[in-house]
Amino acid sequence: MSKTLFILRDVFRQKGFQAASILIFNSISWYFPLFILFTDEINQLKLGYIPLILIFGFHYLAIAGSAFLGNRLIERIGRNKLLSIWIILGVCSTAMMLLITTSNLSIICAVSIIWGLSLGLGFPSCLAYFEDNLTSDRRGLIGGVTFAFTFMAITIAGFLSTLTSFNESIIGFSIWRLIGLFFFFFLKTEGNHLQTNLQTKVSYLNIIKERSFYLYFIPWTIFCVINFFQAPFFDTQLQKIYLSTDLSYIVALGEFGIGGISMLVVGFLSDRIGRKRLVILAYALVGVGYALLSFASDNLLVFYSYVLLDGIAWGIFFLMFLLLIWGDLAQSRTKDRYYLIGVLPFIIASYITPIVRPYIGATQPLIQPFLAFSFASFFLFIAVIPLMVAPETLPEKVMKDQDLMSYAEKALKQVKKETEKPQRKKAEKSESKNKDNQKEGEKSSEYDEARKLAEKYY
Repeated sequence: MSKTLFILRDVFRQKGFQAASILIFNSISWYFPLFILFTDEINQLKLGYIPLILIFGFHYLAIAGSAFLGNRLIERIGRNKLLSIWIILGVCSTAMMLLITTSNLSIICAVSIIWGLSLGLGFPSCLAYFEDNLTSDRRGLIGGVTFAFTFMAITIAGFLSTLTSFNESIIGFSIWRLIGLFFFFFLKTEGNHLQTNLQTKVSYLNIIKERSFYLYFIPWTIFCVINFFQAPFFDTQLQKIYLSTDLSYIVALGEFGIGGISMLVVGFLSDRIGRKRLVILAYALVGVGYALLSFASDNLLVFYSYVLLDGIAWGIFFLMFLLLIWGDLAQSRTKDRYYLIGVLPFIIASYITPIVRPYIGATQPLIQPFLAFSFASFFLFIAVIPLMVAPETLPEKVMKDQDLMSYAEKALKQVKKETEKPQRKKAEKSESKNKDNQKEGEKSSEYDEARKLAEKYY
């Protein structure tokens, strides 16, 4: 444990890593609770089905389009300038949300588009920047710790936003994004830009053609589609049945907290046993959760068990598919494009929820929950099949070094134990001898005292 703490201390002292970790921490803890808040505010306006489809459609389209634009800009202006522009745009777009308190569809769509640009423009580059400041043998550990604190911050920020008005929360998130810009400005390094220029560039087509890439990409895409298709059941049907009120916001924040805790363990294990086993474990956890719901969807304990399993699984999925796997597969090549393609399933599949909500989240849904959960469990089983033949992304050299280090530590402990054994026996023997001498001395003194008493009285 002490060795792990020393490693974390040394890494966090590096200026480049400080800038990258604060950027990750600030960006993710800014967007996700803000998205939940934005969605809740839009739903309260009761704009209707078509306006909601337009608002969220423009938002996700802006994220995907600006992500490709950002990867083009980084080659022209450099990563540091792009990330600075990206954060400033985030501050402005967040402040613009103060305008959506009215039901003006044009204003809301404009805000949604600009906010989408403020996420997609630099997010893949932000992940690549963080990855470039990590060594391959400690990516899981450092990434797990950073993401764990980030998810905890999401939970805290989300709960605080429930205690304030919408406008007050928007001002708070704008200030929080501005703080991220301040820290990045003073901690960013130019060396990272030079490192990016030295990396081998690779086309999007060549990335997709890689066997290792699509064997992980396909299961990730299937999971994202299933997850966002199932979301309306929890927002309406299940929440009403179990909790009598719409607490989807609280449940979502709770899962972020559970995911953050799981990341601490998963990050450490991913550097020891690899990424593949943990990804398969995540699919198994979600599959079991859906299976339980399909058999006992009216049981409160089953529902909360699913929330726990899903939270742990999301902790694994976020760490693996937003950070580790694409960075491992990129190796010495430019990572920005790997991360862009890697996060696209999550972005595009998110649009499924507002589309299907009126049909499967209604009082009389087209698909019954138990049937939907059964299908979800089945397709998750199908998604695991490509992972069975997928290669381990953690470099073999790192795994061998970990095994060798573990063996060396055990050997040193054994040698130390064997060395201390004779000394301990000698010390025990000496201590036993001293005790015997002490007992004999006590017996001798007692004998003399008894003899004196006998001579005195008899």
